[in-house]
Amino acid sequence: EAYEPQGQNNSMTIDEMRILHRTALSEAESKRTELRLVLASRYRELVGSSDEVISMKERAEELNALVVALPELVERVVQSADASDSGGSIETLTTDESPSKVGKEEEESSLVAVRSELSRLPREIHRCLDDKNVHGAAAALISLFEVISSRSKSYPLANLLSGSKQIPDNIANSPLLETQMRMVYLHVQTLPTRVEKLARRVLLQSAAKHGGARGTAAALSALDLLDVGSQKNAAPSSGPSPYASRSTKLIDLYYESKAQLLNKLLNRLTLPTSVSAADATSVANAAEFILSKIVLILQYDVILHPYQIFVQRNFPVTNASENDATEETKAMNNKIVNDIMSSMPRFDSDLLKSKASRFLAAHLPLIRTKVKSVLMIIAGTTASKLGQIRQSLYDKTDGIECMNALDSSGVCSWDEAVSGMVDIRVVSHGTSFAPAVDSGKLSIGDNQGVAASNGHNGQQLGSSRRFSLWGALFSNTFSSLVHSLLTTSFHSVHARVVSTLRTSLARAPPFEYMLPHEAHRNALRIATDLDASLRKVSDDAHELLVHAEEREESERRLRQSLYVQTCEIMGRLLNELRRMLLVKQKEEDAIKELIVGRLCHLLKFRLASLPNLLDPKSSPAVLAGLGGGKSTGMISLMELSSSFDLADDDDD
Repeated sequence: EAYEPQGQNNSMTIDEMRILHRTALSEAESKRTELRLVLASRYRELVGSSDEVISMKERAEELNALVVALPELVERVVQSADASDSGGSIETLTTDESPSKVGKEEEESSLVAVRSELSRLPREIHRCLDDKNVHGAAAALISLFEVISSRSKSYPLANLLSGSKQIPDNIANSPLLETQMRMVYLHVQTLPTRVEKLARRVLLQSAAKHGGARGTAAALSALDLLDVGSQKNAAPSSGPSPYASRSTKLIDLYYESKAQLLNKLLNRLTLPTSVSAADATSVANAAEFILSKIVLILQYDVILHPYQIFVQRNFPVTNASENDATEETKAMNNKIVNDIMSSMPRFDSDLLKSKASRFLAAHLPLIRTKVKSVLMIIAGTTASKLGQIRQSLYDKTDGIECMNALDSSGVCSWDEAVSGMVDIRVVSHGTSFAPAVDSGKLSIGDNQGVAASNGHNGQQLGSSRRFSLWGALFSNTFSSLVHSLLTTSFHSVHARVVSTLRTSLARAPPFEYMLPHEAHRNALRIATDLDASLRKVSDDAHELLVHAEEREESERRLRQSLYVQTCEIMGRLLNELRRMLLVKQKEEDAIKELIVGRLCHLLKFRLASLPNLLDPKSSPAVLAGLGGGKSTGMISLMELSSSFDLADDDDD
C-alpha cells in the first residue's frame, strides 16, 4: 500500500506549508535570540555575584578591625580628657605670641573645621537621600571620605572613593578627632551601597515617567562616583585610559538596565491564548498600556536621553520650556547640569551609537514577535479595538503631537538624536525593518506577505529613509497580521459555504420528491450568507486597517489584498463545485446538478459584494502596469462570472 502522510499536512496547500515553514523559522530565530540574551544576562549576574562576595569579605574584615579597635580608642579619649582637666588649672599669663603658639592655634582651628565637616556632611547625605537626590548624596559622601582620608589612611573604602592623596608627615589627630572620624565612618559606611541601590532603581524605571534625563544623569553620576573599581583604575598606568573604561562601563550598565526593564514589560505582555468577548476590551486596554510604555522607553530611554547625556552632555532640567525661563532659572539649570556632568568621563559617540544600534537590533525582533502574538489574540475578538490600538500606536510613534513632544526638549531634535544613535544597517540586519519615509510610509496591508515586504525593504536600506519606530516595530507587523487575518477569514468563509452546501446535499430528499422552490430557497440562503460574509470581512478589514494619516496608501494595499484573496476563495469554491459534479453517483447526480446549478446561477447574480472586492483598478496587474511594470494575466470579474454559467448540453 502506498504511504499516506498523516496529520495536518494532508489538508494544507504548498503555499500554506511555505508560510508555516517561514513562520517556524522566524519563531525559532526569535527564541534563539531570546535564549542568547537570557544566558548572557545570567552569566553577568553570576560574575557580578562572585565579585560582590569578594567585596563583602573585604568589607567585613575592614569593619571587624575598626570595631575591635574601638575600646582602645575610647580609652585614649578618656585619658586625653583626664589630662586636659588636670592641666586646665595651670594658666600661663603672657602677652608674647611665640611661633609655636600660632602654629598650635592654626592646628586647633583646622581640627575644628574638620570636626565641623564631619558633623555637617552626614546630615547633608541623609537630606539628599530623603529627597531621592542620588547625585547629591554621592557627592556629599565623596566629600566626607575626602575629609577622612586627608587625616588618616586607616579607612580603605574612604581612601579608594576619595582617591589616593599623600598625608603630611607632621599631621596629628587628637583622640577626640580619631574617635569622631571612626564613629562617623561606621555610621555612613553602608550608605554608598544604599545610594547605589537607589541609583540602579532609577535606571530600572522609565525616565519619561520618572525624573526624565536629569534623573538618569544623576543616577549614572552617582554610580560612577561610588564605583570602587573605577577609582582603582584612576591611578596612572600604561594600560587603557581609565576614562575609556569608565565610560564603557557606564554605557553597558545603562543599557543592561534598560534591557531588564523591557524584558519585564514583555513578560507582562503575555496574554492568555483565548480571550472571551466580555474580557476582550480589558485585555486590549492592558496590552495598549504596556505597548505605550515600551514605545516611550525606546524613544526616550534608548535613543533621546542617552544622546543628550552621553554625546551632548546637556539635558533639560525641568519640563518647562527653555524659552519661558528667566535668566536666573537658566543659570541655575546650567549649574545643575555642570555639577552632574563634570563628575562623569567623556564618552565615545561612535561606541555609543554601536551599543544603541546593537541593543535595538537585539530587542526589536523580540518586541515585534510578542506584539504580533498579542495582536493576533485581540484580533480574534474585536477588530475595532485592534484598529484603535493601531491608531494609538501610530500617534505615539509617528504622530504630529508625538514628534512635537520629542523635539520640545530644547537641547536637540528627535532627528538629531536618531542620526547620532541609530545605525540603520545594524538595526535592520536580519529583521523585517521598514524605515519611514516622508510621504507614503510603509503601512498596513502589505498584501503579499512578509517575504515580499522584506525583499522590497532590503533594496531600500541604502537609501535616504529615516529610522522610525512605527516602521521598525508595527508597520510590517500589522502588514503580516493583516495578511494572516484576511487569509484566515476567507478560508473560514469558504469552509462554511462548502459545509453548508454538503449538508444541504446530504439532507436533500430523493429527486422525484424534491420541490424546485425548496432547492432555490436553500441555494439562495447559501449565496446570501456568502455575500454577507464577504461584505463583513471587507468592512472589518477597512475598520481595522485604514486610518487618516496613511489612508491613501493603506487603502490601496488593502483593496489589492482583498482582490487577491477574493479571487482565491472564489477559485477554490469553483473547483469544489466542479469536484462535486465529477463524482458520479447515479442516485445523487440529479440532486447535485439541480442544487449546484441553482447555486451557480444565484452566485452569478446575487453576490453584490463582488464588484467592490474585484475592482479592476485594485488588481495587481493594473497596479503593476501603473507602476511601469509588465502587466501579467489576471482573472477578471467577467471571466469569473462566466465560470458559473451552466452549459446547456441537451438544449432543454
